[in-house]
Amino acid sequence: MTRRMTVQNKLAAGHRFFPHCGDGINIMEKRISIPVGIESFMARTMVCKKCGCYALTPEVRHAMDEWGRKFTKNIIEPQPVFTETAHQFAEKMSMQYGLKRVPFFRVLTAFYLSRIVNRDDFLELKNYYETHVSKRFLNEGARSKVSVPIRYLMYRKLQTFSEVWKIPHSKVIEEAVLFGLTVLSSEKENFKKLKTISESLHQYIADVAQAA
Repeated sequence: MTRRMTVQNKLAAGHRFFPHCGDGINIMEKRISIPVGIESFMARTMVCKKCGCYALTPEVRHAMDEWGRKFTKNIIEPQPVFTETAHQFAEKMSMQYGLKRVPFFRVLTAFYLSRIVNRDDFLELKNYYETHVSKRFLNEGARSKVSVPIRYLMYRKLQTFSEVWKIPHSKVIEEAVLFGLTVLSSEKENFKKLKTISESLHQYIADVAQAA
């Protein structure tokens, strides 16, 4: 009985178990390898013997973050696809801050994941950007891939968004970049909320560029 209660308490802190795993019957504690981009993190946690799902507890996440922050190399390198129009506009905007295009893509992605997706009006903003004339303009022309190297801390944010919305990392970057470019291209419009975001984005880019 005590063992069963201990297992269920540990499961309560986990995030990767299916509902039918919660009975504790097929759960065991073991050391496993957790994929983190192209790397693997070793951890001891609760695992379902039937389906292989594991508990990603706060303790495991903390240890993983400590491990991940030590990496000086890229964890993943997604290849988002953009039109020639988007590439050209991004090149023009990045040059204003002394940044190259790919680092600029990373800045726009970081801003989106850290400042936009957690807003209460995120769905409203997402709908606005997806139907905005600027986005349609940015989607014109031939398409080409670009490699965007990602380190651990941004990977964690990308992975979370990817799991929630069920889209690949490359699509998350595409969405983030096009949102940022849409904001930057329509900043003069009479839309107070967008103007505020545009000012915040400009400051965010400037801060990153200064620190680079």
